Amino acid sequence: MGVLFRNLMFKNHRSWSSLRCYSSEVKPFTSVPGLSSLPILGPIHHFLPVIGSVGPRPNFYDLAKVLHEKFGSIVKLDGIFSRSSMLILYDPKDFDQVYRSEEPIPSRPGFDTLNYYRKNLEKSKYEGIHSLTTSEGVHWRDTRTKVNPVLLKPKLVKLYSPLLEEIADEMVQRIKNLDKDARYMQENFDFEITKWSLESVAVIALGARLGCFQNDLPESHPARILIECAKDIINLSWKLEFRPSMWKYIATKNFKKIIKAFDLQWDTSVYFIREAEKKIKERGHDVPEEDKSIIEKLLSIDEKVALAMGNEMLLAGIDTVSFTTIGLLYYLAKYPEVQEKIRKEINSSEPSKRYLKACLKESLRLHAVVPANLRRTTREHVVAGYLIPKGIDVIAPNEYLSKLDEHYPRAKEFIPERWLVEKSDPLYYGNCHPMITLPFGFGVRSCIGRRIAEMEIEILVTKLLKNMKISWNGPPIQVVTRLMNSFRKPFYFKFESIS
Repeated sequence: MGVLFRNLMFKNHRSWSSLRCYSSEVKPFTSVPGLSSLPILGPIHHFLPVIGSVGPRPNFYDLAKVLHEKFGSIVKLDGIFSRSSMLILYDPKDFDQVYRSEEPIPSRPGFDTLNYYRKNLEKSKYEGIHSLTTSEGVHWRDTRTKVNPVLLKPKLVKLYSPLLEEIADEMVQRIKNLDKDARYMQENFDFEITKWSLESVAVIALGARLGCFQNDLPESHPARILIECAKDIINLSWKLEFRPSMWKYIATKNFKKIIKAFDLQWDTSVYFIREAEKKIKERGHDVPEEDKSIIEKLLSIDEKVALAMGNEMLLAGIDTVSFTTIGLLYYLAKYPEVQEKIRKEINSSEPSKRYLKACLKESLRLHAVVPANLRRTTREHVVAGYLIPKGIDVIAPNEYLSKLDEHYPRAKEFIPERWLVEKSDPLYYGNCHPMITLPFGFGVRSCIGRRIAEMEIEILVTKLLKNMKISWNGPPIQVVTRLMNSFRKPFYFKFESIS
């Protein structure tokens, strides 16, 4: 009887909610402020040079700023070429409401081109393989449930630290050698850091070294192929999915290029995964569980999950870590007193990384890999007095909000102390709404590789600061947004050995 009563109450609650949604007080989605649209093309004319009301913008931060100043705390952008419409919410209470109500299996659409490639062009090859980046619904939940126990264990740090320290030592020596060639470092520092990030994530994922530090790494080398594929996939996805393109109707030139990149990236990563699997079989299985690589643990759970995660780590774990590392090094170079404070911390009789961790958090607050978070609505919502229908991409412009003084005192300044001071201090980060800064995402779909990425970065930065002083001798670093943020060349780092 109690169950029946609760069911009736739930149904009535939903009916009452619907009535409220359609009451005269709730405005329709079409009335949300935003850029005017053309049939099919949407608001694209506003982004044209000279004649556009917004014009082309180099990064999402600039775009979010213009739209906020123009329209206020809620902005609608109609879809282009049948893409979903976007709703940018600047009030954290609003996107907090939507994001939390969409848990526990939220929709966060990923690469449309990669989805199309796997589900339509290569369906037989990817049958039963569901990655965390592109999967939705129960497929995503099942994969995440299987990999969580492997990737989220705190023991990962202890297990992989020696291997990552070895790689970091090699990277420090490489920087010492390359720093003599200023022009090369200005144009290729990001490439060198990307080689380190791939070598690091591979040793964690596969338990194997790829040989990324080879001098003059040839284009035919499998590691070089993975690096180039990751870069091509990001750039081409941006052109195909966020700029006008007819790829859904005809195979355009860029579409053919990205399909080739998908093929090459998959084949190369599977080659490394199979090589790791071969070594595991040759070695035998009489190995303590804590000494097994991630791929070995996943293979014992589900081979298809192992393939999916191995491939994903060798794709998503490269440029993301590289960007974050360069961002942190930039701020340490610009703030020598902060750099010196970390150096004292790591060289003390009781080494700690408390201040280093605060510096990483502060760097990510100012320069996150992904400048915004996204959820696609799976049901109707009433937000800020508007009825938001199903199928809308709700955007939280986190990087932009994180740089507003209304959320953080002296928001555009690099102040690691805000993550360490007492709650009574005006700088204390906890005075800010918890949804403002989300560099690793939110909720159940937050980044599963966070702990690994932080470990890699902390180890390299510790090694660098023990051996070198870092400076920046040039204009402020510039950010460009494609699918994710990247830094514009040249890089004006200078590394001076500490005797």
